[in-house]
Amino acid sequence: MSAIGGIIDWRGGVDSAALGAMAAAAPGYSGANGSSRNDGHAGLVRVALATTPQAVGEVQPWHDAESARTICFDGRVDNRDELRASIGSGAPPADAPDCMIVLAAWQRFGEGLLDRLVGDFAFAVWDARTRQLTCARSPIGWRPLLWAATTGGIAFATEPAMLIRGAGISRTIDEGTIGEHLSARFVTETDTLWKHVKRLPPGHLLVADAGRIRTRRWLEGPFEDLSHLSDSDHVERFSELFDQALIATARSAGPVTAHLSGGLDSSSVVCRSHDLVRAGRLAAIPRTLSARFPGEPCDEGRWIEAVEAQCGIRSQTVTASRYDWFRAANWSADTMHLPLRPNTAATIMASCDWLHANRQSVLLTGEGGDDWLTGGFAYFPDLLRAGRLPTLLRDGLSAGFGTGFAQRLRWTLSSAIGPIVSSRRRARVLRPHLDFMLTAPDWIAPDWAQRIGLIDRWREAPRPPALARMAQEQRYAVYSLARRHMNTDNVLGYAASKGVELRHPFHDFRLTRFAMGASGGMLRRHGVRKFLLREAMRGSLPEIVRQRTDKADMSAPVYDAIADRLRERPIADLAPVRNGWIDAGRLAAIAAEHAAWRAKGAVGLPPLSPYSVVWNTVAVDLWLDHAAGFA
Repeated sequence: MSAIGGIIDWRGGVDSAALGAMAAAAPGYSGANGSSRNDGHAGLVRVALATTPQAVGEVQPWHDAESARTICFDGRVDNRDELRASIGSGAPPADAPDCMIVLAAWQRFGEGLLDRLVGDFAFAVWDARTRQLTCARSPIGWRPLLWAATTGGIAFATEPAMLIRGAGISRTIDEGTIGEHLSARFVTETDTLWKHVKRLPPGHLLVADAGRIRTRRWLEGPFEDLSHLSDSDHVERFSELFDQALIATARSAGPVTAHLSGGLDSSSVVCRSHDLVRAGRLAAIPRTLSARFPGEPCDEGRWIEAVEAQCGIRSQTVTASRYDWFRAANWSADTMHLPLRPNTAATIMASCDWLHANRQSVLLTGEGGDDWLTGGFAYFPDLLRAGRLPTLLRDGLSAGFGTGFAQRLRWTLSSAIGPIVSSRRRARVLRPHLDFMLTAPDWIAPDWAQRIGLIDRWREAPRPPALARMAQEQRYAVYSLARRHMNTDNVLGYAASKGVELRHPFHDFRLTRFAMGASGGMLRRHGVRKFLLREAMRGSLPEIVRQRTDKADMSAPVYDAIADRLRERPIADLAPVRNGWIDAGRLAAIAAEHAAWRAKGAVGLPPLSPYSVVWNTVAVDLWLDHAAGFA
């Protein structure tokens, strides 16, 4: 894992000092950690964080003299042996770093490499002969890649500060993107908070030469239809792929740690890893970290203890102090990111701090289980079209929506027929943000919403590619979930600043392709979510965890942080309010509702308005002051 960046100038004369400034702007590093290559037309830079044995001592940017191509690679290849075998006689040696294997595969397959490559990655290849830059991101996009057009060409980087401080890109803010964020409905795949900085979406490719810059989606399917598999075949296939993902993400230059929250997903990562160690398929048992909150509704101690007893371990407890707004301000100023959410600070941030203090660099998470395995009902129209009425009735009637047979039957038929005959119903399934709010929410100033074209931004949000089944089109949204980068790019930057790589076995490309084709009835059955995971984890998970259907409410740290901030900076003083973007009275009413619920111990039904309404406002306020310089 690395921070990468580059400046391409078709006229020649790339400034090496700017490359040094890009390296210096990478979170947690200084320019001394960076290495670069500059041929005049292209300057590439990389700041290293070695987390695999093959990455220790690797040279990047990596240049192949024979082809005159240079690669900057950020990430990890999880199918190294398979990829090397596909290259053939010209493959790099078995112990070669990932960047060498990727460049060799690029020269063998070109863009066809991307469908073969498994792992988290963002990379850039510069061809000195054709003077063409090609950049690509992995399907889920856990390794960011940003770019900006310049007077003489293009600049790219994994971090916004690398572009703004290093390449000199303007700090001009993008009010349209900010409007999406403040509305708690973020849909843009390409725009960022910075007007002149664009994002290459996950599963996309960028090609730039002297003529133009163009981007396109490379991940378009087709995806195999696996709905015909039996229940046992589903479980067997999933188990094989999950084990494969766990083994792949355990490749590390040092000890591997797993985040154990007590939830179904993180507990599955920990328990199944222990099964693999006992079977001799993994070399070492991952150490575990757990955030505990005694007395709070978000505490999951009882489920953590069940996993500890099952695996014969004791999970290291990490705790987070009260949210530190001074630290958050310095973070935004240094990195130009939004501040981290307090619920993240109480879990992943605290875990990264512990790993940094103990000189460890790999953390496995349960991220992705909710995305891929929860299931939905978009497969009902597929069943109807395929004439599979018995399966449709079985799954629909057992879902539990309705108090009687007739009500459940009406719901089942409506869910199956509606998206086929009604474009509005189909949009509700495939583009749910259109029905979320067709007018701006009441905390957004109407005139500002109109000026930035907020409703049009939602309507014009990218559509999924045309796929064989409606269920696949709905599930594809996980690949292109725009709000993910708003919630995680700063987390990834923070982890890197502590020398930590976050790894997510549930997002393994092979596993997600299986989830794209799996039977909807195996993902959710009898109203039970993650049915497939629960079946696959029989005998591995403690039953109290395997049958768990609730989740911890992690909103308490957010409410506490908001209350602290508003005592220090009242709503009327917040920049989004002063700028006329947010209605102060409505925001105050929402904040009061949240504070009242927190005062009751955060028990009972939570407030109707999500905490993100107020959190996004105070976070943008801090970002405007300390990152954008609009105090």
